[in-house]
Amino acid sequence: MQSSGEVMFMRKVVLIGAGGSGKTALVNRFLTHKFTEQYIVTIGSQFAVKTVTVESTTGNLVNVKLLVWDLAGQQRFDFIRSSYYKGSKGALLVFDTTRKNTFLDLSKWIEETESSLGHRIPIILLANKVDLVEERVISTEMCEQFVEENGLNGYLETSALSGLNVEAAFRLLAAASLT
Repeated sequence: MQSSGEVMFMRKVVLIGAGGSGKTALVNRFLTHKFTEQYIVTIGSQFAVKTVTVESTTGNLVNVKLLVWDLAGQQRFDFIRSSYYKGSKGALLVFDTTRKNTFLDLSKWIEETESSLGHRIPIILLANKVDLVEERVISTEMCEQFVEENGLNGYLETSALSGLNVEAAFRLLAAASLT
């Protein structure tokens, strides 16, 4: 692998999934390396920027400036959300492992993304809140099967609370967005 600190790509990516699944907490952990217990509903969308270094398909290290759009997951924002997808090069599809309905709605989010953009973008599935082991209702096997059946670009189990795989999720998405 060759090193490169100069090559810069800019990629708009979106976080999608049901309200309360932890999208905003994941973004905050990614940006600040901190966790906030307070739940704040995202109104429309929130926007953040962070650069990560990933390996390109040629084996070089490249910098990818991620323009991260955290999209509101509540149904009352369905009418406006589609406008925020424009120009997206990848998505983190987030669900809460303790709430089965957030898993059952995943196909709806994939359809909304494709409908809004007119094509498929790389999508990484994130099973969030895995630190809540006793409350978990969605198994790793169910997630892996969903990823395979839907042709997604990856799967990680995350925890905004502990930071588990948060940085890895954004790096995986950044690398997938280069293809």
